[in-house]
Amino acid sequence: MDDTVAGRIMDDVVIGPRAAHDAAREEFRGVFAAVYPRVVRTVYFIVHDEPVAEEIAQDAFVELYRGWSKIRNYERPDLWVRRVAIRKAQREVSKSVRRIGLERAVAQPDRVDDTATLPDPELMAAIRSLPAQQRAVLVLFYLEDLPMAEVADLVGCSASTGFVHLHRARSRLAELLSEEVDGNVR
Repeated sequence: MDDTVAGRIMDDVVIGPRAAHDAAREEFRGVFAAVYPRVVRTVYFIVHDEPVAEEIAQDAFVELYRGWSKIRNYERPDLWVRRVAIRKAQREVSKSVRRIGLERAVAQPDRVDDTATLPDPELMAAIRSLPAQQRAVLVLFYLEDLPMAEVADLVGCSASTGFVHLHRARSRLAELLSEEVDGNVR
């Protein structure tokens, strides 16, 4: 389960004296248990590849653990790790599109465990064709149901820029799916 992943992450990184290390490990375990599944899900919707999503999420949690002595004092360490994972996912999408070409990136089948509920496969294929930033904003706003202020913070833009990305993504999806777009997204 996820606890073994958390254990591997924590075994690879040592932070401070033993007593402080043990307390930090337990705090990290709590954050990991609460946040890891949702981070993997969010990243999956951006990269559309379950093993890649898990790897990106694990890399983000390694970074979180390495900086845990500082980050644990943040108001929302969970947002920090989500932001890191989302940005890594965006870079992965950009690299994949350049590496294998847009046609193959769009044609990749959805792979996810049986317990997840996915939107329509045609919609998911259309989402895969979006640029990384638009895809991330769309996924976070609609599929993760986050407010635009939080979406913008996670992807590294202003809320108004987030709405621009969202509008462009919706317009492109409407074009691909031959549907009309309602202009009101707020």
